[in-house]
Amino acid sequence: MQNPTTPGVSVEEVTRLPNSISLTDTAIPAFIGYTERTPVGYTKPFKISSLLEYKKYFGEAREEPIQIQDQVAGAVQLITPEVKFLMFYSLQMYFANGGGPCYIISVGNYMEAGVQYADLNNGLQMVKSTEEPSLIIFPDAVSLANQEELYTLYNAAIVQATELNNRFVIMDSYYGDSATLTDDKNTIDQLRNGVALTTHAAAYFPHLTTVLNYTFDLDKTPITHLGLQKQEQTSAVFYEEEIKVITDLQRLAATEISDENPNGFVLADFLRQAVAVAEKINETADDLSNGTPDAKNELVKAIREAKMVVEAVNNGVIDDFVIPEDLHEETPLFNGEFQDLLNAILNVKDRVGRANGIILKDLEQSDSALYHQVKKEIGALKVVLPPSSTMAGVYGRIDSIRGVWKAPANISLSYVVAPTEKISDKEHSGLNINDAGSVNAIRTFTGKGTLVWGARTFNGQDKDWKYVNVRRYYDLIQLSITKALADGKFINQPNIFQTWLKAKTMIENFLNHQWMEGALAGTTPEEAYHVHVEADDLKPGTMNVTVKVALVRPAEFIVLNFSHPLL
Repeated sequence: MQNPTTPGVSVEEVTRLPNSISLTDTAIPAFIGYTERTPVGYTKPFKISSLLEYKKYFGEAREEPIQIQDQVAGAVQLITPEVKFLMFYSLQMYFANGGGPCYIISVGNYMEAGVQYADLNNGLQMVKSTEEPSLIIFPDAVSLANQEELYTLYNAAIVQATELNNRFVIMDSYYGDSATLTDDKNTIDQLRNGVALTTHAAAYFPHLTTVLNYTFDLDKTPITHLGLQKQEQTSAVFYEEEIKVITDLQRLAATEISDENPNGFVLADFLRQAVAVAEKINETADDLSNGTPDAKNELVKAIREAKMVVEAVNNGVIDDFVIPEDLHEETPLFNGEFQDLLNAILNVKDRVGRANGIILKDLEQSDSALYHQVKKEIGALKVVLPPSSTMAGVYGRIDSIRGVWKAPANISLSYVVAPTEKISDKEHSGLNINDAGSVNAIRTFTGKGTLVWGARTFNGQDKDWKYVNVRRYYDLIQLSITKALADGKFINQPNIFQTWLKAKTMIENFLNHQWMEGALAGTTPEEAYHVHVEADDLKPGTMNVTVKVALVRPAEFIVLNFSHPLL
């Protein structure tokens, strides 16, 4: 204390504040996945605060090749690329939905081998030693080779979250819709079978169609332009209608021409129609078929021979047809010309379009109309993402605006066009209330847009910890009080009433503030919380602190009771 030099009152400023508790940072995700590059000297989780920072240190999305498919009436369709690495797109959705600072755990750069379980698991172990992250997200995990690897990864993350007691895992379904079946089970059933019940994780369904565009390689990689016929489709299927027409003409020729009516002009008419169909196929079919360069040549040869027969009839070279004696009655007449056409059609493919092998920027000069069609398709094709990264942003937005105690539900999603599947009330009931694991639905409502319509942990039947906000807020205040007691110079203090009173007062002040904010239930502080501090008589040197809190639960169901009183 300063020594006053004159009579009166002296003021001394005390720099050290009394012991207090502040909430630790919440909704700090750790994104574990692949990046375009890593910072120099990168060896541990890297904290960023914006998408601009991510771009600076980790790059952007992988550039995908452009593949287009011909459609009827001259249109083209852009084939959705099989995107394996979703980290950059996920970060875009995270920040767009209110996310703040987060950690990036890069498990490797983009590679042709795709997403590997061992890499993601190594990333999970890397984040274990970092104290601050409170959410675990695997943006690329849905690109793993199979569902079993995804669920094994989630189980490992849940074990870590449970052990540390300050982590929460946001899970995705392997497929974005419930129609895809594996072993007669849809993706939700597979998730429930593969992941252990836990209150330290939450699952969301379905996937989301976003406003984001895929990143394409516009200046380097040549376009792959498929024709009308899909690559895996056989000619017998693709040309089914044309083959049917020629087969019918062949049958009619056998019916109309006989010993009694050996009319070559009837045959010529049928052949002329068959040739017209074959020539149309010839105009659109490619030269190659299963690696055989002669496939289209065979079609051209069959057309030419059929035309020679037609020309011979028209020129009167063939006046009357004589049925060969070696043909049986059940054998179609004049099988040769028709059958040659049919056989040739079965061997042609339409796989390559006129833009095949051309770089997009060069296409503008050679085929402006097609160029603008492709550019339009690129702008129209939207990225589809699992919802975990978007939900991490929602958690951050709610935590900063309302508080961790507010359920992250009935919240609109930004940058979302629509869920990949529309969920009805009946379907939602099956997702939400299930002993095998509750899954939170993301639904579209008329006039409201796309909303998160559930806030349950994966063990939604646990009465105490069924809600995401209850689990997360309890872990938060537990961690905050623990850190305050450790940092508040209570360690090795005299285990006496004065020390107990200081600790109790500090905790009660903190909880009272939380109650006034609306985080705790109860009409009075006594109903909202209770703190008791004392020495442990059985364990000398131990100070026992007992904290009881009444946590707020969301009004998940609102039941209206109507009655009409009798007069």
